[in-house]
Amino acid sequence: MKTHVLVVAVLGCAMVLSGAARADAIPFSYSGGGVSVAGTLFGSSNANSSWTITGITATYNQIAVTQMVPLNSDAHFLYNNIYYDRGIASYAVDYLGLVFNVPGLGNVNLCSYTAAGGCGGGGYASILWDGGGYQLTQVTQSNFGSATPEPTTLALFGGGLVVAGVAARRRWSGR
Repeated sequence: MKTHVLVVAVLGCAMVLSGAARADAIPFSYSGGGVSVAGTLFGSSNANSSWTITGITATYNQIAVTQMVPLNSDAHFLYNNIYYDRGIASYAVDYLGLVFNVPGLGNVNLCSYTAAGGCGGGGYASILWDGGGYQLTQVTQSNFGSATPEPTTLALFGGGLVVAGVAARRRWSGR
């Protein structure tokens, strides 16, 4: 009976906490041609080793980045705000890229170039739309990390392991 109560309690906590869950965190940085960007992307997993990026905490040349630009809200760029695990794709962002806003400067698209097409002259490029034109910066240094699960997911996983361990111990001890 106690095991059933414990399982129900853990499942109840999982349901409550999953509603307050935050997105996975992905550290990143890039630089080139007078541009230096570093921070963390936040997104939800698409279950295929890609993430839809919905949030950002970063600096662009020491200016705090305020937000990811929602899809279809900036007609100056074609973009999808998708991040890829480097294990399944050669680039962390594809040729459509991620678009974020830098207050006082404009929107920036971080995108990649491959033989099939894309932006820049190879590798990654950072394109700023300043309201009057595009400013392309070829990225010379980049570092894209792996997604780190949100704390709630880790807590639920740990709780599940504890419940499984308690249940297994009771079975083996004959209780």
